[in-house]
Amino acid sequence: MEKDQFFSKIDLSKGYWQVPVRKEDISNTAFVTMECHYDFLRMPFGMINCGATLTRAVKKLLCGMDNVVDYIDDLLIHTETWEAHVKTLSELFKRLQDANFTVRPVKCLLGSRTVDFLGQSRSRCNWSPG
Repeated sequence: MEKDQFFSKIDLSKGYWQVPVRKEDISNTAFVTMECHYDFLRMPFGMINCGATLTRAVKKLLCGMDNVVDYIDDLLIHTETWEAHVKTLSELFKRLQDANFTVRPVKCLLGSRTVDFLGQSRSRCNWSPG
C-alpha cells in the first residue's frame, strides 16, 4: 500500500435501505399505524442486525477485489497506477450496478492523489493502513 498513488472514495447512499429483506423475513419488519399495516421490503434503520447485515452484503459485493477497503458503507480504492485504478473502479461500478446499489455522488471522490477516509488523510506520501 505504500506505493499507491491514486485514491477514490465511494459512499453508498442510504446504505441500509439498499439491502433487500428476504421474502420470508418481511413479516418480521411489520409495524402498524392508525391508518395501515406496513412491511419493509428493504432493510430499515434501527433493527438490531442492520449494521452486520450491511457489512456482510458489502463484503460479499467486494469478494475477490484487490485494492478496495470498506467500512460499513464507505469504500476506499487505492492503486499504484492510473490504469489499475480505472480497471478497479470499472469493476466496482459494475458490481454496484449488478447489486442495485447506488452511491451518493456529492460524497464521492475519484482519482485523487490524496483522500480523507475515516478521519485519516491518505496520500502516496503517508499511506499507512492503521
